[in-house]
Amino acid sequence: MRVKNRVIVVIILLIIVFLAGFVPQYIKVKRLENDLSVARQENAMAQLRDLAGLAFVQASQKNYGLAAETSKQFFGRTREVANHAPDTIGRKALEDLLAFQDKIAAELAKGDPEALGDLQVLFEKTRQAAGTIDR
Repeated sequence: MRVKNRVIVVIILLIIVFLAGFVPQYIKVKRLENDLSVARQENAMAQLRDLAGLAFVQASQKNYGLAAETSKQFFGRTREVANHAPDTIGRKALEDLLAFQDKIAAELAKGDPEALGDLQVLFEKTRQAAGTIDR
């Protein structure tokens, strides 16, 4: 009986020691995974801001062809980021940006200087959306 109790106590102690080592590491891994997810989201939003700003600069230089290509990249990337947004508020903010796509594409295709104003608004809305998601 005494040996059986010792075996049970040793097994329980081994389990406690295992959990004492495992639980803190598990918590640390989960925190780091969350930090990585946030960093990836922030990076994606920075890329969107860069693309919106680049399209604006290209259009201001009257290089509408390049601005059209950049804005196409922007809207494609915006769709990707929206599909992976962690919450509905961030997803909605990104989807609102997509409403500009047809108008801006048409203006850039025609070489319309009005595109510059719309690209400026798009850039500002992208910055606002980034603030919504980064929080």
